[in-house]
Amino acid sequence: MSYLHIFGGFSSSEKSIIESLKTHAQLSVKASEKLQTLVSEIAADNWQHARDIYLEIDRVESTADEVHKDIVEELSTGVFFSGLGVDLMNLAEKIDGVADSAKDAARILIYRKINGKEISPILELLLNYLITLTKAAVSLKIAIEALKHDRKEIMKRAMETEQYEEAADEIKNELMEQVYELQLPVLSILQLKDFIITADNIGDNSEDAGDILYVLLAKGYA
Repeated sequence: MSYLHIFGGFSSSEKSIIESLKTHAQLSVKASEKLQTLVSEIAADNWQHARDIYLEIDRVESTADEVHKDIVEELSTGVFFSGLGVDLMNLAEKIDGVADSAKDAARILIYRKINGKEISPILELLLNYLITLTKAAVSLKIAIEALKHDRKEIMKRAMETEQYEEAADEIKNELMEQVYELQLPVLSILQLKDFIITADNIGDNSEDAGDILYVLLAKGYA
């Protein structure tokens, strides 16, 4: 039995927080999706477009930060039982980590001009990697959209998030091997390595958020 059923009714604060979590997740997915476009533009040596996309990612991440701040402030007022409030706060933190990771990864590529030809040998695998990471974030978003009305959907999508994160890890390992085999300047190798590792946090944060949803399910909230 959920806390909602015990005490009856959906408070306005609860509705507000859930809607904010949905918006937060949507923004995180948007940042992740733009990272794919950024890599494609850099690979094509379209640096002006790449910088414009980076600025878009930066704006999306800043908006996500504001939503995160609002969620934390509202949860800090004690509208939920202490345990649930902490869980939801942790959930918001992990969602925010998805957007942060997308921006951090984008910054690594944009701060030093890497030649498109340097990326081209691994471009297909790199894009597949980013697409898989984004799928983890999308599954998380769908799970959050199901909060309070579809427990089975939450469970299904949380499991998907974990599966996509594991698939991305496998691609990451293959990518790292290929990067070290490239005949590139040391700085380019380090730049690509750092980008891959930082982007990986998109999947890690998504999976961690999915784990928190499991906790909410166990407590009867979701």
